[in-house]
Amino acid sequence: MARGKSITQRCIHCDRPSRLEMIGAVENQPSKVWYRCTRCRHAMLVDFDSLQKAVEDGKKKLERADCMEYRPDETYTVGQAIFHTEWDDVGKIVSKVTTSDGAKAIVVSFERLGERRLLESVTGIHEEQ
Repeated sequence: MARGKSITQRCIHCDRPSRLEMIGAVENQPSKVWYRCTRCRHAMLVDFDSLQKAVEDGKKKLERADCMEYRPDETYTVGQAIFHTEWDDVGKIVSKVTTSDGAKAIVVSFERLGERRLLESVTGIHEEQ
């Protein structure tokens, strides 16, 4: 990731991809720089070493054995790896959203299918017997 007067990154406060303006560097830690979000004006410390590690971790292929099987009645966390049995695909949860009717959903980046929204925490689901 290139360092400059401004970068495009997800703001940790407003949780949106935003342009961040550089405020200043941290003494004796060249990989850490203070930036301010141009949307919400909050300051955040960006650690370029941890960002680089996250990019490298994101490139690793997911293994089915390391993934949790997707079920709509379960609750998930961002970054968790899941396996969808019907689609026979693995993916990583990139965000959580609320649908227009108020239901909770997760946004999953699947390896083959791309990005998909799946329901979570759905109550009243009974398996057919």
